[in-house]
Amino acid sequence: MGKITDPIAKRIRKKAAKDIKGGFFGKITHYIPGWHGYQEKEERRAADKVLREFMADQLRLVKQDLEKLQTMVVDYNLENTWETFDRMLALTDKIESAIRYADYGYAAWGSKEKINERELDQVYEFDATLIDDIGDINDVVEEFTGDMNQGKFDDAWPYTHRMYTIMQRLEEKWKQREGYMKGYQD
Repeated sequence: MGKITDPIAKRIRKKAAKDIKGGFFGKITHYIPGWHGYQEKEERRAADKVLREFMADQLRLVKQDLEKLQTMVVDYNLENTWETFDRMLALTDKIESAIRYADYGYAAWGSKEKINERELDQVYEFDATLIDDIGDINDVVEEFTGDMNQGKFDDAWPYTHRMYTIMQRLEEKWKQREGYMKGYQD
């Protein structure tokens, strides 16, 4: 891991840094000893929050599409998918909430718990890989929706199974991330 290579994560960090540094307050704090290190950590914290909100919002959009698909599979009486759709939608809610309300990157200023910048960059890069999984499930949802709109119902179960498998993978990665973070928060 190490350096952030994901272009979305880079843009988010840059925007957060710009928002925090600007203005009169930024000029004044330039002269306060030790403030620069604190400010960098606040920039990282803000970038982490923006990235997390972005992922949660994307997952919410995927859930909306999954709900439309669920309506279609019920309308077309594709019973073998119903239970999996229910579990998948519940799992989507659970993951979206976990991502949205997770701790933001490092402990607050003055706290005993710290994550250094290299480790924090690893967390950001790990978070960026979660975006790929959200994109993967979105791709399957679009493909499945396209087939359903064309009256192709034979692959309903394989599509449903693929989506649920990706969602489970996303949950597992998120749990790994939480474990990584908790190692620094004990």
